[in-house]
Amino acid sequence: MLLRMLPRRFGALPKEITDRIHRADPNTIEIWADRVLDAKSLDDVFSG
Repeated sequence: MLLRMLPRRFGALPKEITDRIHRADPNTIEIWADRVLDAKSLDDVFSG
């Protein structure tokens, strides 16, 4: 789901972001998905 949400919000994803998502555990993906709601950039999603 995150791989569908991010491009709709921020445009094409860099390969390093898609790779990072594929390597992430389910809990981390859930945290990132929650951040998408308020993020103004990809950095906002993946920082912290």
